[in-house]
Amino acid sequence: MKQACRRGLATAIAAWGFMLTLLAASPSWAQAIRVTDIAGREVVLAQPAKRIVLGAWVSLDVLSLIHPDPVGLLAGWAEAGANAIQPAILRSKFPAIDKVPVIGKGSFETISIEAVIAQKPDLVLLSRFDAFRFGAEAAPGLDQLAAAGIPVAIVDFFLDPLTNTEPSLRLLGKLLGREVQAEAFLAFYRQRLAAIDVKLKQVSSAARPAVFLHAFATRPECCFSAGPGTIDGFIRLAGGHNIGTEKLATPVGQLSQEFVLTRNPDVYVATAISDGPDAGSFALGPGVEPKRAAEGFIRLLRRNDLAALGAVSRGRAFGLWHLFVHTPVHLVAIEALAKWTHPELFVELDPQATLDEINNRFLAAPLEGTFWISSSAGSEKR
Repeated sequence: MKQACRRGLATAIAAWGFMLTLLAASPSWAQAIRVTDIAGREVVLAQPAKRIVLGAWVSLDVLSLIHPDPVGLLAGWAEAGANAIQPAILRSKFPAIDKVPVIGKGSFETISIEAVIAQKPDLVLLSRFDAFRFGAEAAPGLDQLAAAGIPVAIVDFFLDPLTNTEPSLRLLGKLLGREVQAEAFLAFYRQRLAAIDVKLKQVSSAARPAVFLHAFATRPECCFSAGPGTIDGFIRLAGGHNIGTEKLATPVGQLSQEFVLTRNPDVYVATAISDGPDAGSFALGPGVEPKRAAEGFIRLLRRNDLAALGAVSRGRAFGLWHLFVHTPVHLVAIEALAKWTHPELFVELDPQATLDEINNRFLAAPLEGTFWISSSAGSEKR
């Protein structure tokens, strides 16, 4: 009886060991990557993603932070939104960008799901803005992709960047097999933001300068701005108060010119991109020369609706590259905003040195151009 029991136990142990060996040898068990994305959805990959379809509002700069060949990852993309100017920026370093299949020209609603499926990606990467816009209901295309067996991961560097940047970059690191690189950047990111926070503890909440963020300032009508979320978080973290939150309930919206003039903010910040309507317009971003940025900014500030602002006459008017709002490199924008809102407190803060370090240590495609500017100091390179 005892011998039979021993034989039965030995057989069971051997069988269990054999089963564990089989499971360990199975790629789906040993190599499966499981993450929970920003929308609370589980995303499972058999192995690190090598063919990605990119939505319009996930900047390629995000992939560039943690992967040496971000263009080589692309099986297709929506050539618009945050990626509208990427081909011109990256062509010299990654000429294959011109061969990336275009599966849409705008928001996720305009993307051809059939075209996505045809590219046979192992991952579709969307921003929360792509997938949900401002509501809670997901775009219908997500169900079609799920039915086709194509994993979709949702990240967010735009709608709530201060909350979602770290988990978004961390899950990307896992999905791409680049966890070490993601954690290295996040350590740098946290250290720089903590340094700002330490300084601002010397400032009372009542001493926060009022900031008017004039988004896409070259538009003929005034005044498109930021409400809660998006760049509002950058302004708060930099020690300022965003006047847009006094009128807007959504992340972006229109402020009346009358409100802005009456509110008369302490600091004016205009955002711009590098592909303005004409060569003489105010532009900032990759490839923009300091002279063009300075000349365009001067012309912008001469507009009647802006020249009357006290911040302009006092030399507290500044320009900022708009697409910082779609990439973790927004760290540089926060540093610039901190210097503008509290110049005496942040004398030693150097956003240019921070951008240089990000370019040298992290970005596969360095950001080179003019990314911010001051009315009192002229152009500030890059």
